[in-house]
Amino acid sequence: MEVRVARASAVASQRVPPGREEWFLAWQRGVSAAAETFPGYRGADVYPPGPGQGEQWIAVIHFDAPEQLDAWLASPVRAQWVAKLRENVGDFELEAFSRGFGPWFACLRDAPDRAAPAGWKMALVVLLGLYPTVMVLTLFPGPLLAPLGLPVSMLLGNAMSIAILQWGVMPLLSAAFATWLTASGPAGRRATLLGLAVIAACLALLVLFFGAVAG
Repeated sequence: MEVRVARASAVASQRVPPGREEWFLAWQRGVSAAAETFPGYRGADVYPPGPGQGEQWIAVIHFDAPEQLDAWLASPVRAQWVAKLRENVGDFELEAFSRGFGPWFACLRDAPDRAAPAGWKMALVVLLGLYPTVMVLTLFPGPLLAPLGLPVSMLLGNAMSIAILQWGVMPLLSAAFATWLTASGPAGRRATLLGLAVIAACLALLVLFFGAVAG
């Protein structure tokens, strides 16, 4: 299992017209190979449009540190690749995240009128998804994995929790809390307080539920 640790990511939302998908993927392989020569590069992920998402692709690039990501984003090498992209496909939206939770909320950048989620909001939504996931895995597969020893059981448990969060829990939570995550300024204060109350209530109910189950 590959474990990739990155402290800075950039998310690009790109509309790819019909018939240009293969060109875009070839371009993505080329620009990723160029980024790989820069210090701190940790990899790139490309997500094609899902059902009902039209022609919007999402690309995420990862670096060890924000300053290394900034060096790549400001480099003449990247500028040359971006020029080719704009000439052949069109412009795109880019958002850089200096926190590790950014890619889980990349879908929130599809709409240009949305603000980037605040780091503390992303952390709370991740906590809301992580806590029940870890509790369920601890209560149910946990006893079955225990005979394998702590290192192996922890490895398998972490692998399962990451998979559940990545492809199950976080897409649902990021969609459910999209309005709250992107609420900002005085106009968004009421939505922010209401979202905080909802998350606090959900966590409290989860604590009561798992307390009863474990007891």
